[in-house]
Amino acid sequence: MDKRYMIYLDNKNKRYSPENHKDVLARIRSVLKGFPDVIVRDVRISSYFIEMDLSVYDTKENFVSPQITTNLNSVGSLLLCDDLSESKFCLDKDCVIDHAIYLFNLERYWKSHEVLEGIWKESTGLEKRILNGIILIDAAFVHFQKNELDVSISILKRSVEKLRGGLEMFYNLNLNEIKEDLGNIIEKNHPYTFKISLY
Repeated sequence: MDKRYMIYLDNKNKRYSPENHKDVLARIRSVLKGFPDVIVRDVRISSYFIEMDLSVYDTKENFVSPQITTNLNSVGSLLLCDDLSESKFCLDKDCVIDHAIYLFNLERYWKSHEVLEGIWKESTGLEKRILNGIILIDAAFVHFQKNELDVSISILKRSVEKLRGGLEMFYNLNLNEIKEDLGNIIEKNHPYTFKISLY
């Protein structure tokens, strides 16, 4: 069976930054080169952790092999291993949005994007447009974690367009606060992390 995981390694003392993205990706691939059935798809670097997208092919295990995690210790200590192959339980939209924002505030942008995508696909009209705007924020910060700053700013500009309109609150989110944060980032033309409040 084939498995896909999101693995989180500690970024102790902010040892790595998005500027190191390519070096960290090369190092992780080198550390795991002895595992022919393992492919490291990508890495993203937050101030708290290194997020690694990893596939394991033809495995009989339902977990990441301890040999793999031991090899990864030279990069950072294992914090979390999220099995993306497992189906997740369904929550109402309020809970999904709150969970996505929780992930966003932890700088787990890729996972936040994935969580929101499930309800975005089922939405219509204004709700779909706003959810798309929030998903684009996640996507922009995924690129920020890979030091792709121009791409990040470009996506944030698209996000602001999706969030425009007279709506101030969307579920537990104050859209005006979010747009203000995005406006500041776009004006400075340099992404930086921020937190989204829930009300």
